[in-house]
Amino acid sequence: MTTKYSRRKVIKSAAATVALMGMSNVLEAQAPGEGTTRYNYAPKSRNTPLGKARGIHPGQVVWVHDPKAAHWSGNRKSVSDQWWMDSSTDQNRVDEMLSLALRKLTGAASDEMAWNLIFTYYNGQGRGLSVRSYQEGETVAIKVNLNNSKPVVPTNLVNVSPQVTLAMVHQLVERAHVRAKDILVYDAQRNIYPGLLDKIWTEYKEVRFVQKNTPDPEYQKHPAYGAVHNTEEANWVEGVNYSASHYDAARFIPQQVIDVTYLVNLALVKAHSYPFSRAEGGDEGQTGVTLTGKNHFGSIKGAPELHAILNTNQEGTPHAYSPIVDLSASPNLGAKTILYALDGLYCARRHMSYPLHFPNAPFHNPVEPYENPNWPSSILVSLDGVAIDSVGIDILYSQTKNNVDEYGHPRIMIRENADDYLMEEALADHPPSGTNYRQGGKAVTSLGVFEHWDNDESRKYSRNLDRKLATGIELTYIKRA
Repeated sequence: MTTKYSRRKVIKSAAATVALMGMSNVLEAQAPGEGTTRYNYAPKSRNTPLGKARGIHPGQVVWVHDPKAAHWSGNRKSVSDQWWMDSSTDQNRVDEMLSLALRKLTGAASDEMAWNLIFTYYNGQGRGLSVRSYQEGETVAIKVNLNNSKPVVPTNLVNVSPQVTLAMVHQLVERAHVRAKDILVYDAQRNIYPGLLDKIWTEYKEVRFVQKNTPDPEYQKHPAYGAVHNTEEANWVEGVNYSASHYDAARFIPQQVIDVTYLVNLALVKAHSYPFSRAEGGDEGQTGVTLTGKNHFGSIKGAPELHAILNTNQEGTPHAYSPIVDLSASPNLGAKTILYALDGLYCARRHMSYPLHFPNAPFHNPVEPYENPNWPSSILVSLDGVAIDSVGIDILYSQTKNNVDEYGHPRIMIRENADDYLMEEALADHPPSGTNYRQGGKAVTSLGVFEHWDNDESRKYSRNLDRKLATGIELTYIKRA
């Protein structure tokens, strides 16, 4: 990947390198500042499930942790040794992690059977098609989180990794038997950086991409076709409505996404706000976390219109209406989701963030010096979007403790009301906000089960404690040697 990148002249000269290094130095030089936001989030209760669990095994979340998969050096100023490169991550181990996770999630003996069960479950629950698996010609979109994607000179700020994205494409093509030309990878609020394009196209040249802007004819050139090919600008059309407010541009989604049959929600293990931005710069953010729920802000044209209702310094009061419920239940977006996944190879503490070491159990990454090759190195999957985000928040919160930098600041902090949207989703037919959530002309019912684990050491949910009688989450944690 490194040689291909230089061959395509992404970093075209020493001047570009110096400019990028200069940008890093500016970010490093910024003095830490304190915002006015309250970073006092803590779980209000534990092992108290809310909502109705979804999945072949209801409420199950599978978490595969392989410390050897991600091994980037941590040199965040480097332009030749970056976290997203093949030299930083073992693709074979990532493929094996996802394969294991899917088989554990479904109870299947093979990846092919796992996908058969996933499609059959979704078609029965979501489309009312009994005993109906995938059929040739049906299309699958993968919604990735590329909040920090830079199509020309990539930085070390975190996005969904090329390796996890390729592992998902591997699974869809080789195991689910979806044709490459029937797969669409997208983030309609960002442009696709060439490293991700090249990673997928090297093996599957017919996979399509949709992004915010017109493709760049130099930096986003298809290596097999010698010109822009299979990368498209989003074609915005009205496609989503909101239950408690009127928005303008936020009602528009790509026609390309409306046209797909199924959707895989591939997000990051990522907090959204952080008040001390010495190493990263920029604003502190608007809300608590960006997991699979908020991932759909990259599916709509007017995402900034929704920031105020999530921002706890503005309209994001406790138990307020959440547009995430509408996005998750929309027939054109969340309701198409067959699989939820969290890329936890390199995690983040805010919307614009470098990879983050996790010092507490079960990771035990050294945090000093920053430049060390130990990372969270995890993948999580579920058929319940509320359950997987519940686990994601618990993981992030568990890393806030005993984790301070040289200035005495916590390295990761969770903003207030971080799990309110999950309670809204879990109790969508009688939510704490009192909102009458409606999609497709019908009342929205529970979108999944919400719960916090018992504690950060044992990490047990209610179904782990009592599988027969409990109604909440079951977490399957697997650590590979």
